Amino acid sequence: MDYTRFTTRSGQSYKMDPTVMPRRPWRKLLWVHQPYPDNYVDASFLSQLKRNLHVQQYSFWALSSDSTVIISHVYSVAIFVCVFVAIYKDKYNPAWFASIGSICTLVGYFAWDGLGEENTTSRTATAKSAILIVSTLLGLSPVLKSLTQSTSSDSIWAISFWLFVLNIFFHDYSIGSKKTFPPTLSTNLAIAAATVLASRLSTTLSVFSFLLFSIELFGLFPIFSRWLRSYSFVAHLILTSILAVVTEVGMFYIGGWWALGVWSVAIFSAVFVAPGWLIALQKYKNEIQGPWDPAKPVLRSR
Repeated sequence: MDYTRFTTRSGQSYKMDPTVMPRRPWRKLLWVHQPYPDNYVDASFLSQLKRNLHVQQYSFWALSSDSTVIISHVYSVAIFVCVFVAIYKDKYNPAWFASIGSICTLVGYFAWDGLGEENTTSRTATAKSAILIVSTLLGLSPVLKSLTQSTSSDSIWAISFWLFVLNIFFHDYSIGSKKTFPPTLSTNLAIAAATVLASRLSTTLSVFSFLLFSIELFGLFPIFSRWLRSYSFVAHLILTSILAVVTEVGMFYIGGWWALGVWSVAIFSAVFVAPGWLIALQKYKNEIQGPWDPAKPVLRSR
């Protein structure tokens, strides 16, 4: 009969018939000398195998409703681009957009303040901050107008495009205290893109109005939207619907029916097709757990 010589980690050497199981049962203990090779796998090794133990089962409508958080911010970016195109082509008065944004900001602030979110001291600080921001923009608008005179428009469009892509990617979509990215990162990216685009406008009034609108849209509106989402999901859904209508009107203004159709298909895919696709892929999920996984300590606070 042919025997195979095995050597364990401890250096012990022995002979063993590979077709015959030894009488001593195998134990999953490294510090015990056993007549088994180091690469031996017992039949009981997979007895504790578990599949998809912690896989979360998704609901289609829950995913669709959660996607509105992302879609509402995408709507904001799209509205901002439409406003820039309208001002850049000199078809609309830039002060009109700044006025509409300021009115909406005041309405949102009074709604927030009416539910007890701020006291008298906070109102005073908010008014001082608003005056400081407006004064700073008035002083910097002539400088920002000539900021990128030596840069070609193609470079400006490319820079602003990637800044908005990063803004969408790093935006804070969380609810509660758990933050994935700092909220200021997304805001700074959006304001940087707005500053770059504002340097392409023809008048100082256009630059001031455009930057004021950008601060209201990317600096203040996300705060209100996050608060409204935590206060009432129905109210946030109504707000998202209003943004959708405004965005579709802007898309039709920019590119006509073709741009409106492409945009509508993209939004429909993100809200309805993508959640259904994710749920369909759940059946291919194959996450395994077993005794070979590293132990996770359980911390108990006294």
